[in-house]
Amino acid sequence: MTALRRPGLLLLHALLLGLLLLWLPGRDTARAAEDSSADCRADQLREAKVDAAAKFDHRGRDYSMLTSTMDIRIPEGWEQAPDLLLDTHSHDYRFALNCLLGKVTEESFFDDEWRLKPVTVTADGKSVVIHYQAVQWIQGLGEYRVGPWYLDAEWAEWNIRLNPPENLVDAVWDVRIHLGGPGAMSAAPPPAFGEKGTTVRWHNRNPAELPGVIFRPPSPQQWNAITASPGQFWEALGYYSASGAFWYVASGVLLIVCARRLRRSLGGSPRPKEKNAIRILILWTFLQMGLALVVLMGDNLYRSLAHSLSKYDYLPAVQLFSMMLLGLSLCFFGKVRRRLLVVVCTFVLGVAAAYLASELTEFPVMPTSDALLAPPGTWTVLIAYLVLIFVCCLGLISAGQRLLFAGDRAMPPWVAVSVSLAAAAMTLLWSYLAFERYWDRRSWLADPDWKSYAGQWSSEYDAWWWWTFPDELLNTLIGYVSILTSVAVVGVLRVCRAEQYDDDSFTPNDAEKTLFVVFFALAVVPGNAWYFGFSGYLLTLALGLGSAWGVLALGTSRSVLEQLSAENAPLGKVISRTSRSDVLRLARRFRELQSHLQRLGTASQSDRTSVQESIEREIDRLDQCLPERVRPIDLPFAYGPMHSWWDNACRCALIACFIGLPATALMYWTEAVQNETWIGVTQNSSGFLWIVYEILFWHIGWVAGGFFLGAVWRDLPGRHGPTKAFCVAVAFAVPVAAHQIVTQSIGQSTPVALRSIAAFASVLTFTGLAMDIQTFQSERRYWPTNMSLVAYVYQMRIASVAFFLAQVLALATIWKTIREGGPTPPPSR
Repeated sequence: MTALRRPGLLLLHALLLGLLLLWLPGRDTARAAEDSSADCRADQLREAKVDAAAKFDHRGRDYSMLTSTMDIRIPEGWEQAPDLLLDTHSHDYRFALNCLLGKVTEESFFDDEWRLKPVTVTADGKSVVIHYQAVQWIQGLGEYRVGPWYLDAEWAEWNIRLNPPENLVDAVWDVRIHLGGPGAMSAAPPPAFGEKGTTVRWHNRNPAELPGVIFRPPSPQQWNAITASPGQFWEALGYYSASGAFWYVASGVLLIVCARRLRRSLGGSPRPKEKNAIRILILWTFLQMGLALVVLMGDNLYRSLAHSLSKYDYLPAVQLFSMMLLGLSLCFFGKVRRRLLVVVCTFVLGVAAAYLASELTEFPVMPTSDALLAPPGTWTVLIAYLVLIFVCCLGLISAGQRLLFAGDRAMPPWVAVSVSLAAAAMTLLWSYLAFERYWDRRSWLADPDWKSYAGQWSSEYDAWWWWTFPDELLNTLIGYVSILTSVAVVGVLRVCRAEQYDDDSFTPNDAEKTLFVVFFALAVVPGNAWYFGFSGYLLTLALGLGSAWGVLALGTSRSVLEQLSAENAPLGKVISRTSRSDVLRLARRFRELQSHLQRLGTASQSDRTSVQESIEREIDRLDQCLPERVRPIDLPFAYGPMHSWWDNACRCALIACFIGLPATALMYWTEAVQNETWIGVTQNSSGFLWIVYEILFWHIGWVAGGFFLGAVWRDLPGRHGPTKAFCVAVAFAVPVAAHQIVTQSIGQSTPVALRSIAAFASVLTFTGLAMDIQTFQSERRYWPTNMSLVAYVYQMRIASVAFFLAQVLALATIWKTIREGGPTPPPSR
């Protein structure tokens, strides 16, 4: 049996060996075919021609912009050429394009560059031309890869050099580098062509020796990059740190000084509500300064201590707990109802406990410093951020209510909860969609079938919620805190104004005017001035305060109601004791007499003499009771449509709120949509809240300007609404124009300066016109149409000229800036 089994086993081995020999050639043939299909066939690209250009744009920008342009002409006979005409999501298209660009591999396929325009491929039957453009903003020192270029941005000098794709090394290259102003310090190899030292070119070269240039960028853009680079000494003083917190500190100091002066103006025994309102204002100033320091400088404090704390980077954890602190602080300040406050605290403590448990147990329920998210963490992180954003939004709403109404009234809690929950849900939805767009941009040449694709997606998803989202969300939320500062000023004036108990207070007193001047500088004048990476807000703040004071000082001597009456008192005090209907009847009688006197110019001489004399005597009698150069018709215009200056302010703000809607849409379009700006916005993780903030920022500016105009209406120079509004527009234009001059002189960006001046002047002059019309609204019944009433109100040439001149200049400026556009701003860093 043994003898029989051995030959059988040998026969079985022989059969297996034969099958193996038959299978191996087939396997090698399949592998060879697979390798052939995966081969880029670089040998067929030796006849390719590549035109590569790198262009720097410095002037007119806060951050230097590097644009890479490649035009690749390849022979039609290249094996992968037909695949370039397929859809951009096709596996074959991505493989073919990656063969030419050489930007990604299966191990590393992230691409940080921005492509504002899609890659275009055209074929003419003889060759295929690929046009590929990519951009990058130099928002910090470090290394950047843009197209085939490699940029090393260092402290003193920047070095840019060509890094050609491996499959195009043997092609013929035409290389150009435009430095955008500064000259080249060195270039290697020596360029064959150039112009003024700012443009160098290598023609028909094989890039065996990589062309490159070393140069020194302009100082503003260089320092903007230095102060935005974590780890640099100057970063702690830059725009995203101490310089960003300067607005909150400066506004807090000014409001504390104004609050103390307002407290003294109330006398020795202010009412409890007045004490409470001033206390709320002072408490808010300290809270907003503290929150700004935590949000904007907490990362600097952490970095200074990080080397002695841990080997891991816990900066995102610092930002996470900063968000918790911000939300809870606002909820406690806003005095959220007890039950709701307990729920809020429970939610926040639950999120904090989930994070700490994830760090200690390495079970990724939340993003941590040393473990990637995995189910169920991929969805629990969304719930955690939903809770935190809800708490922050609820705190902002509650704090705003307390600042404005001082506890007198508030919206129903269910409304605040619903709005906060909707805002949180929309923010998370936007962030998730933004991540998808971000991932598409980063992995645009990667093959989803790669084994590492899913793992890399998980890594980026984790980084999105661990690094990107809390950083951008905090920077947006602190902007809402600045908006509440303007609300705080309105709230304290609502309670503490002297005209509530002083009948002679026809206009704000000195302490209230001081607060209004500060309000104008903080709420109306944009405070985003920065130069060389540091805050320039001190310039615009000083000019904003000075221009507002100047307009009020001029009005003290020139305004109608400040003129001395026969009683040796300001005319405004006398008029404030007079019935409003009597003032309107006096003005109407005066205008009727004037019209009758003008019609007599066409009558006969005998009829004109007797009647004219009687009319002139009555006009003289009306004028005698008024100061010199003041006519009865001036009184209603100077007094405004409402009984008190506070009511005038509220009415003017309401009018500006509606008139300013088109201006807000214009400013939003130019800042968030125009050109390719929308591409960066759609990839902003906190884009929804940022869009709402951008809209509120500009619209509240118009409303605050209208509130200021109505409050000091009786103190402004000029006899009619458009003239008064034009004076306020000039006060707005002074700091904005000064900022424009400085930025233009140093070469930084001022994309919205002229547009904001034009929009503000247009909104306010229209608001002034509406205020004048509402002043005479009681006489609407005497006129068949609204236009007839307008024609009756505006018989004065100066007001008409001021209004139409402001509108023509505003519309011309707006149209010019829309047509010219502006530089595309960088995305959020």
